[in-house]
Amino acid sequence: MAGDVNQGVTVSPSTAAVKSVAVSTTPARSTVVSVDTRVASDVTYAKSASLSQNRQAWSNPVQDDVSAIMVRNSARRQSDGLAAQWRGLGSAVLSQFAATGTAYRQTLVNYDAAGMGAGSAKELDQAALDSFSSTVAKASLTVQTRSGTTVELTLAVDRGGVLGRNGLQVEIKASGSLSSAEKRALAQLAQGFDKALEGLGQADQPRMDIADLANFDRNVLKSVDLSVKNPGEGELLSSFDLHLGADRNAIAYAGALGKVDVDVNAQMPLGRTDDKQRQASITELLRQVDAAAQRSHADSRLVTLFKDAFSQLHSATGATGARIAALSGNPLSGRIDPMLSGLADFNASFSGAFERTGRFGAVVETGTASYLLSQETTLVPSAQADTWKLDQKQSESLVAQYVKSRGDVMLDMSSGNYDVFTVNDSTEKRTTVSVVEGRVSDAQRTTEQNLLQTMKKLVNFKVEEEQETPVNRSQLEILQPNA
Repeated sequence: MAGDVNQGVTVSPSTAAVKSVAVSTTPARSTVVSVDTRVASDVTYAKSASLSQNRQAWSNPVQDDVSAIMVRNSARRQSDGLAAQWRGLGSAVLSQFAATGTAYRQTLVNYDAAGMGAGSAKELDQAALDSFSSTVAKASLTVQTRSGTTVELTLAVDRGGVLGRNGLQVEIKASGSLSSAEKRALAQLAQGFDKALEGLGQADQPRMDIADLANFDRNVLKSVDLSVKNPGEGELLSSFDLHLGADRNAIAYAGALGKVDVDVNAQMPLGRTDDKQRQASITELLRQVDAAAQRSHADSRLVTLFKDAFSQLHSATGATGARIAALSGNPLSGRIDPMLSGLADFNASFSGAFERTGRFGAVVETGTASYLLSQETTLVPSAQADTWKLDQKQSESLVAQYVKSRGDVMLDMSSGNYDVFTVNDSTEKRTTVSVVEGRVSDAQRTTEQNLLQTMKKLVNFKVEEEQETPVNRSQLEILQPNA
C-alpha cells in the first residue's frame, strides 16, 4: 500500500487509482490493446466503458516482470488447476524481493464490463478490484531468519467467475531490512517454492514436491512455512500446511482424497547414522505402507501423497536431529547405532474414503481406510555411572472397511446383495539396549503382529456367510552388537 513502511523496508509506490487494459470486441475492426503507463491518478475517462468490453483492472502500474507473469497466468484455463495460475509467479516475486529488498503488492482482475452496470472505465475498474474475492485460493510463504526478520509472501487466486471475473493478487513484505546473506538465502528458495506449488496445484492429482524447498540454508534461515487454503466443495486440495525448522518438519494435507499428516521431530536425539542406513529404514517402512494399502484397498493417490511426504520430510536437511547425550562421543555408539532405525522420531497417518470402478466404468467397491505409523525413542538413565537403557518403538495400525459387489457389476447397496470386508491390523516393533557400567549387557528386538480380516456375504440384507482370517506373530531377536 502507498506509504507503507516495514521497519526499514522501502515500499514501492502504490496508488489507489487503476491501470486498465481495454480490449475492443467489435467484430468489424481489428482487436486493439492499449496500456496506460501514466501514474493512475492522472488517468481520466471521458466516456463510460463499452458494455461489450473485456477489461483488465490493475491496482498499480504495469511495468515489471511479475505483472507480465500475472497476465499470462490469468489467461490460462481454470481447468488446468491452481498450478497454471501459480506457475512461475512465486519464484518471480521472491527473486525480485531478494534482489531489491522492496515490498511489493499487485492485483489484477479480468472482468466483463457488460455485467458491471453504468459508470466510467475508471469507476468500473475500481469496482472490479474492490470485488476481488475474500474467499480466494491463497498460498502463503513465511520465512523466519535467524536474525529475527520475518518475510511474508502471499499469492491469491480468485476463480469466482462472478460477472466473468477472475484475478490474481501478489504481496511480499518483511518486518525489517535483510542482510545480503539473507537475500541470497531467500533467492535460493525460489525454485523450490515453485515446485511445491506446481505439485500441489495439479488439476488431476496433487503431488508432494517439497524436497528443494526443504533444502534451505539453515545457517541463515530459522524456519520456512508454506500454507495453502482453497475453500470450496470437492477440491482435491483444500488445505496444506508445511513447517520446516530446527524443532520439527511437518506436513498436513486435506482434500477430496482424504488427509495426510506427517510430523518428524527434528530435535529427537539419534545415534550416528549414515544416509545408507536411513534410506534403508525409509524403504522398509514404505514397503509396510504398500502392504497396508493393498490390504485396505486405500486410494492409491492418497497413499502416494503419504509416501512422498514421509520420505521427503525424513530426507530433508536437518531431519537427522542431534545425538543421544549418552552416545555423544561414547565409544559404544559405533556398536549401538546400527541397531536403531537411523530415523528421527515421527508420527504419520493417512485416512480417506475410496471407490473403485469395474471394467464397464460402474462403481463396484467403496470404503474407508485409516493408517497410523509412528516411532518413539526414549533414554532411561540410571543413578549408577555409565548405566542406562535405550528403547525405540515403532508402531503401525490399520483400520479399513469396504463394500464390494459380486461379479464385477455395479454396486447397489439398496439390493442388500454385496460383500462387506473389514481389516484391523496392528504391529509393534521394539528395540531395547541396556548398558551397565559402560558395557552393553543386553540388546534385543521384539515384534508383535496381529492382523485380522473379516468378510461377510450379504444376501437380501442377511449375513449368509462369514469368514475371519486372523494372523498373530511374535518374534524375539537377540541383537549382536558390532565389534
